[in-house]
Amino acid sequence: MSTRHLTRGVSAGAIALAMLGAAQAQTALPDIRIGAARPGSSGPGAGVGAPVQAPPPATDADADATIIDRKEIVAERPAAADTVKLLENAPGVSWYEGGGVSRLPAIHGMADDRLKIMVGGVEPTSACANHMNPPLSYIDPNNVDRIEVQSGVMPVSKGGDSIGGSILVTPRQPVFAPPANAPAVVLTPTGPFLLGSPYPPFLPFNGQGLRFGAQNQILATGAISAFFRTNNNGITVSGTANVATDHWSLLYNGAWSRATDYHAGGGGEKVLSTNFISEQHSATVAYQNNGHLFSLRGAIENIPYQGFPNQRMDMTGNRAYTGDAKYFGTYDWGTVDARAFYHYVAHTMGFLQDKQPAYMPMNTIGKDYGYSIKTEIPFTQISGRDLLRLGSEFHGFNLNDWWEPVPDSMMMGPFTYWNINNGQRNRLGHYAEWEAAWTPKWSTLLGVRNDTVWMNTGPVAPYDWRNPIPMPGMGGMGMGMGMGMGMKMMGMPNPDAPAAFAFNTQYNGRTDINFDAVAKARYQHDDVSVYEFGYSRKTRSPNLYERYAWGVGSMAMAMNNWFGDLNGYVGNINLKPEIAHTFGVTGEWRDRNGAWEARVNPYFSYIENFITAERWTNISGPAGIPFVGMQFVNHEAAIYGVDASGRVRLWESPEYGRFSVSGNVNYAFGQDFDMPNYTYCGMSGTNCYLFARNFRTTDGLYHIMPLNARGALEHRLGGWSSAVELQLVDNKTHVSFARNELTTGGYALVNLRTAYDWGSVRFDLALENLFDTLYYPPLGGSYFTLAKATNNPWNYGPVPGIGRNFVAGMTVKF
Repeated sequence: MSTRHLTRGVSAGAIALAMLGAAQAQTALPDIRIGAARPGSSGPGAGVGAPVQAPPPATDADADATIIDRKEIVAERPAAADTVKLLENAPGVSWYEGGGVSRLPAIHGMADDRLKIMVGGVEPTSACANHMNPPLSYIDPNNVDRIEVQSGVMPVSKGGDSIGGSILVTPRQPVFAPPANAPAVVLTPTGPFLLGSPYPPFLPFNGQGLRFGAQNQILATGAISAFFRTNNNGITVSGTANVATDHWSLLYNGAWSRATDYHAGGGGEKVLSTNFISEQHSATVAYQNNGHLFSLRGAIENIPYQGFPNQRMDMTGNRAYTGDAKYFGTYDWGTVDARAFYHYVAHTMGFLQDKQPAYMPMNTIGKDYGYSIKTEIPFTQISGRDLLRLGSEFHGFNLNDWWEPVPDSMMMGPFTYWNINNGQRNRLGHYAEWEAAWTPKWSTLLGVRNDTVWMNTGPVAPYDWRNPIPMPGMGGMGMGMGMGMGMKMMGMPNPDAPAAFAFNTQYNGRTDINFDAVAKARYQHDDVSVYEFGYSRKTRSPNLYERYAWGVGSMAMAMNNWFGDLNGYVGNINLKPEIAHTFGVTGEWRDRNGAWEARVNPYFSYIENFITAERWTNISGPAGIPFVGMQFVNHEAAIYGVDASGRVRLWESPEYGRFSVSGNVNYAFGQDFDMPNYTYCGMSGTNCYLFARNFRTTDGLYHIMPLNARGALEHRLGGWSSAVELQLVDNKTHVSFARNELTTGGYALVNLRTAYDWGSVRFDLALENLFDTLYYPPLGGSYFTLAKATNNPWNYGPVPGIGRNFVAGMTVKF
C-alpha cells in the first residue's frame, strides 16, 4: 500500500525576475512513506555534498490521504495569512470562517474538535469559549513544510479521540551539512517494505546554501519573503535561516502579518471586525548521528488583536509558548519516533472599537502537555511483507476561564465569573496496527486502539450569588396613616446563581473508555488502477465546554459559542462520547505515462451520540434580534458524500511548456435524526421548545458545505508558472432549522495567478475574485458586527466574502 500524491486543483504561480546567487545546487527531497518505496543504497539520487534534512513523519499507505507538499505551499502562501487556507485544494476540506488567522477546518462536514490536528509533535487545544485560538493559528504558512490530510476510513495510528479525520502539519525541518566535497553517494528505493538495517535517516535537500569555515564545514541556508494584499492592506513578512554542520543544526523561522478590515465584493463596504495582527517565531536545535536524530523546538506566538465578524466578542490578546522535543532513531528491527510537548497560552476576549467601545475582559489560560511514542517494525513471518506499528500517547489539558467584573455593572459584577475553574481533560491512548502485502495485488491494514479520557473541573462562581439581584427603585407616596415616601427593592432574576450552586454540589468527574478499529483492503489491479475499501470505528469524547459550560443566563450562554451562529450554548455533564462508523471506497486511476490521473472517494458515516444542541430558551441579539439558547445533547446522525479529483495534461512542448487542467468536486450531506420538531414554535420560547421534544424529526446538520468544485487551467514553462482558477459553490439550502442557520446563494469566483522562480529569487502576482463578485461563504456564519454597530436589524445576514484582491510577493533565497 502506498500513499498517493494527488496533484490538486490550483497551482499558484506568478511571474518573476531572476537573480543568480553563488549558492551550491542541491537535489529534491522525496517524502518518506511507510509502505511506499524507501531509500536504499544505490540508484539515482544526490551526492552527500548537498545539505541533508531529517525525514518527515512516516506516512502509512492510505488512498484517503492527501499530501500538501512544500512545492504547493510555496505557490499558495502569497495569498494566505492563515495556514487553513493552504488546505483549499484538498478534496473534502472546507472551513468555518472566523478571524483572519483563526478559521476552523472541516473534513466531510466535521470540524474543529472532531478532527485530530497536530503541529509537529504538539496537539494544541482551543483555550477559548469561542475557539478563537484553534491549533492551526499557532503556525504561519511560511513555517509549514508539509501537511497530511487524512479523511474517510482512517488508520488508528493517525489519531484517536477524533471522528472526522486528521490534519498533520510538519513544520520546517532542520538542515544538516554533509562534509564538503564528499564523494557522491546515491540512494534508491528498495521495495514497498524495507527489511533490515540501517535505514538511511537523511536524504538530499533541495535549496540554496552558503559554505564557510576553515574547511567549508558550516552550511547556511535561508529565505526572506514579503507579500502584500491590496483589499485589506494585508502585509506578511517572513524569514527562515539555518546554520548547520554535519551533526548540528540551528533553524529559525519568523513571520509577521497584519491586515485591516477587508472590503466585500460588488464594490461593497468594509466588512467590520476582520482586522488582525499576528506574529510568530520559532527556533529548532537538532543533532544527528548514525541514524539518530534529536531535536528541540521552541515557539512564541503573539496576536495583539483579531476581529471576528460572526462573534459577539473579539480577540484582544493571545500569547502562546510551545516546547517540542523529538527523537527519531533507526535500528536493525525498525524505527522509533518519540516526542514530548508543552504548550501554554494566555488568551483574552473583549471588544474592538468597530464592534462596541466597551470594557468586558474574558480571560483563559490553557496548558497542553503530553508525549507520543511510535515504533514501526517490518517482518516477514505472516504475509511475507508485513509492517507492525505500535504506539502510546498521552495528552493532558488544563483550562481556566474567568470573566472579570465590569465596573459599575449590575449584571456583570461585583465578583469574578468562573466559566471553567481548573478544568482537566486527560487522554491516554495505545494502538496496534498491522499492514500486510499478501500478493503483489492485495494488501490489508488492520488496527485497534484504546483511548481513556478522564475529565473534571473545580467549583464555579457567578458574577453575583444573589437571586434575585436587588435593584433600587422609587416607591410611591403613602395614602394612609403612618405611610410616607420610601424606597422599595425590585429584584432582577439571576439564574446563574442557582445554576452555579447546583453545579458545585454534584460530582463532575467523568471517565470515558473508548475503542477504535479499522479494517481496509487494497487491490492494485494493474499499474493504472487501484481500489481501496474499508470500515473504521472512531470515537471522540466531549470537550470541556461541551460538558462543563454551566451558565444558563442569556449573557453566559451567548459567550459560549464557537459556531458563528450567535446562539448561546450551555454544557451537559451527561454527554456520551461520539462514535462514528465510516465506510469508504476509493478508486484511483493513472495513465502509465503520467498524462492523466483521477480519484473518486464515496463515503458514509453513521454517528452514534453525535453532539449537537437542542433549543432551551431565547436570548437577545444585536438590534433586538432574538436568538436561541441551546444545550448540548446526544443525537443520532449521518453524513455521506463523495470527493472526486483529477488532472489531465493537455499539451506539452519544449518551446511553449506544459498546459494542464486540474480540479476537484466535493459533495456532502448531513442529517440529524433526533431533533425536536420546532416547526410551529417559531421563536416563541421555552414552553414550546420543551413541548417539541415530544415530537422528533430530522434536521440538517450545521455548517455542511454544499456542492462545490474547483478547477484550474495551468501552464508551466521553465521557472514560469501560471493558472486561471475557477471556484463554483452551489446554493446552501439544506441548513440546521434548530439553530436558525442562514441560507446562502451560489456563486462563481475567478482567480488569476502567475509566478517566476529563478533559483534564488521568486516573484508572485495574483488577482483574486477577478470580477469583484459579491458572495457569501456558506460557512461564514452570522454577521454580528454590522447589525450591532448600526443597531439596524435589516443589516443582519451572512458574512460577505472578500472582494477583488491583488496579491504581490517576492522571496529571496540563499
